[in-house]
Amino acid sequence: MSSPKIKIGLIGAGAIMRLSHAPTIKASACAELAAVFDTDLKRAEAITADFGGKAHDHLERMLDTPGLDAVIVATPNRFHEDGVMAAAKRGRHVLCEKPLAVDAAAARRMVKACEEAKVILQVGFNQRFWAQVEIAKQLIDAGFIGKIHQMRSIYSEKSTAYPASTRYRYDLAQSGGATIIDLTIHRIDLARHLIGDFSGVFAELVHSELPERVDDNVFLLTRFASGARGSLAGNRYSPNIGDGTDLYGTEGTIHIASETASPFASAPLAVYTERAAADLPDVLREAHYPDAWWKGFEGGWITVKPPRRSPYRAQLEAFCDSIKEGKPARITGLDGLRAQEFVQGAYLSMRSGKWTDLPLGEDAPFTIPDYT
Repeated sequence: MSSPKIKIGLIGAGAIMRLSHAPTIKASACAELAAVFDTDLKRAEAITADFGGKAHDHLERMLDTPGLDAVIVATPNRFHEDGVMAAAKRGRHVLCEKPLAVDAAAARRMVKACEEAKVILQVGFNQRFWAQVEIAKQLIDAGFIGKIHQMRSIYSEKSTAYPASTRYRYDLAQSGGATIIDLTIHRIDLARHLIGDFSGVFAELVHSELPERVDDNVFLLTRFASGARGSLAGNRYSPNIGDGTDLYGTEGTIHIASETASPFASAPLAVYTERAAADLPDVLREAHYPDAWWKGFEGGWITVKPPRRSPYRAQLEAFCDSIKEGKPARITGLDGLRAQEFVQGAYLSMRSGKWTDLPLGEDAPFTIPDYT
């Protein structure tokens, strides 16, 4: 390590860097911003003026910054591979924003390059780092809600809600997909994280409202290797931010909301169980408020409201820990590849009108659906 703090360079200077990554690094005890690259030097300079580091419009020069330990890649999706490959070649650890790539073949190349260079590749599925998701994962792994047979999740957001600096997400040549690869992919990863690997996908991706002819209305049916079934949905036209993930097990139900509160997602975490009070883990026992203080838990819903802590902060800390301790990333390149295969599998399902088996073979074709 070059110093007690990990020196990080940013590849890209768009909205996600300004809103999340750069301020998170500045407030961090484990990292410092050393350099920023963007093809538009003024954009890079705007980030460094507020958060530190040296601005560059030449990627290789930025990567050659003395003492640079790692980079965060957050460019338009089709340029992720260029940034990751260049960083790996110079031995820099990588945190790459989701999606890992535009297609599964590129994702495989990126994973292989980082493995051969012996650098950490972490993928930016930040929603795994919400406290409510971490608690849900612990409960599921402990068998608290029994065997999960079904899940559903929705994540929708109007295209003008997020303060992006460009609309590259709706240029399919640059993004590789609109709603499915920008919003739904978070829930693709979350479902796999909580339940396990997918074994198939059936997709209905349509254009309904946006001026760009892209997938702004997404419905996905899923099969898991465990035998569970699920549904994932999202859109880019709804004025509210739709949010909510439900997991149905033989001994209970878990509801998670990470992005917002609403009449339909009123708690960050809610658990339904018929277990006795003595069988509750501390996190649920301490969260339950009975009708009267002398009463015990008699079954039903328990609402948990853990402290709201930035998932970007937790994500960065995990990345720093992996680098310092030489251990695998919490969210690996393989996790990114599996999500990419799911998206590509959905595109193949659209072409065939049938289920696509997962994981994909390495020779699986990649064609973005035509929404005209």
